[in-house]
Amino acid sequence: MARLGCEAGAIWIKVLVVILLVCLCFYGLQGIYGFSLFPDEFGYWASAASLLGYDFSNVSAIGSFYSFGYSLVLSPVLLIFEDSIAAYRAAVIINLVFQCLSFFILICISDKLFEDADKIFKALLAGACVLYPSWVFYTQMTMSESLLFFMYTVVVYVMLCYLERPSLIRGVLLAFAAVYIYSVHMRTVGIVATVFIVVVADAFFRFKKSGGNGESSGRHGLITLSTVVLLAAGFIVCLIIKDHVIDVLYSSGQMDRTYVNDYSGQVSKLGSLFSLKGMDDFLKSLCGKILYLGCASFGTAYIGIYYLTKRALKIDLKALSILIASFMQFMVMCIYLSGSSGWDRFDLFLHGRYFDFCIPILMMTGIYDLFQNGDHYRKIIISALIIAASALFSCLLVIANSTGFSDPHGMLMIGMSYFLDDEDVKPLETIIFNVMFSLLIMCIILLIVSIYIKQANVYLLCFIHLLLIVLSYHACNHFIYACQTYIYGDIQVADEISDLRIAGYEGDIVLLYEGGLEYIDTVQLRLRYEHINVVYVDNLDALSSLKEDDLVLVDYRSALNEQLPGTYNSSWESGHFELYYNDVGGTDL
Repeated sequence: MARLGCEAGAIWIKVLVVILLVCLCFYGLQGIYGFSLFPDEFGYWASAASLLGYDFSNVSAIGSFYSFGYSLVLSPVLLIFEDSIAAYRAAVIINLVFQCLSFFILICISDKLFEDADKIFKALLAGACVLYPSWVFYTQMTMSESLLFFMYTVVVYVMLCYLERPSLIRGVLLAFAAVYIYSVHMRTVGIVATVFIVVVADAFFRFKKSGGNGESSGRHGLITLSTVVLLAAGFIVCLIIKDHVIDVLYSSGQMDRTYVNDYSGQVSKLGSLFSLKGMDDFLKSLCGKILYLGCASFGTAYIGIYYLTKRALKIDLKALSILIASFMQFMVMCIYLSGSSGWDRFDLFLHGRYFDFCIPILMMTGIYDLFQNGDHYRKIIISALIIAASALFSCLLVIANSTGFSDPHGMLMIGMSYFLDDEDVKPLETIIFNVMFSLLIMCIILLIVSIYIKQANVYLLCFIHLLLIVLSYHACNHFIYACQTYIYGDIQVADEISDLRIAGYEGDIVLLYEGGLEYIDTVQLRLRYEHINVVYVDNLDALSSLKEDDLVLVDYRSALNEQLPGTYNSSWESGHFELYYNDVGGTDL
């Protein structure tokens, strides 16, 4: 009867978590009209559009290179839905499906990692993972991170299955999953490296255990070789496709910005690590990332790392594989952002985006260790001390930063954005308030664990779920819902151009681009059949290239708004743009 009650409780928890995820997604869906982050989101849609024969190259070339894996998901959406708003919302719903699937995969992962835990506890642990605020946040926009969270759970699960019983099918699935997550975002190269290391290490230990004798050694060798070859081949194919995408979408801009997200811009950073200054920059950047990891997970990720390390030291390859994946991805992030302590981007100093998808599983292992293995006071206190120490060093670096970290980009550091004011950026206060908040939550977690030990009431974990739900809503409301009024205004600009086309206006659509965020992305996605020409405005002479029948778009705050009314007799303002054109019988240039 107890077993039946446990299974019934686990089913109800699963149903409740899925309902919560659906409610969190659909709550604001009707108020979402398009992109929240520029130009990142558009980069993925541009590749998807290119697969269907649309030409967004002039607009996409304004930004830097964005990978193509997520575009394979977006292409069918773009094919099915003609309206850009419907397509965007459909993509968000697909992200929700990925998130719900991840929940059940995480339960399977917990089955393999925590064999002694009951089903209700495992379901609650998995629920805490998918309610991680960054995951909920990225689900409601078309950043590749929404797919990275899902694919990372897939990679970890298949990797654990492979370690249990290697087979050719599992090896192929593992190689495919690793290559695909790499195609989604090429900074997940750490995951590809992890799969290679784990597969080879598994083969080594099995060979050592068998003494190199028997048919099984030869079979394992063949499986290992096949997996590694597929992994290498997939990696090379991704690089070839990447070069093609760059040629098609990112080669027509005024200047080449692909180096920002490409390996070509990172080689010098790797080399600099061998110098004193380079190592100094790396270690300073490291402080902010360690702080983010602690605050975003309320110290549970630190405890998860400790738990996995204990198991890895006993040659537990399952724990070791997750530990290596987390470490490799953390190092990729730190190397890429080496020197960020001296930049003006506050988010790049703290940053979580390149590593966020690894944090939920670390949280899951940490929460498990707290509730099941005792010594919770010591673990919480040590985690709090790590947060406090990294916060102290981070505050000193903030004080030393000559720019004052004036550019926050809070949506790329969701785990430490809860006290961030984009209009009045105060980095020191942001760090201090986030640390104080994290320490408070850690005290609450400590209290919950203490009560759990006395009462053995596993449903106490629901308090952690409630906290994550509140923080998730705060992040979505602050960074997504609040900005959609202007996005809808840009949609109206695109619709006005469509109406002008119907009325017989056949001139080119021209964007006079003066720098800044690429809000034109929303207009281009809405006008998928149009090829928007981009004129880079270095000075007012750029106006000489305009034709009398052009439909000209310019930023509504631009100084060009004083010049263009003398050339065009009609204008229309909405969102971020002023649209200029000549009525029939208008002035000639």
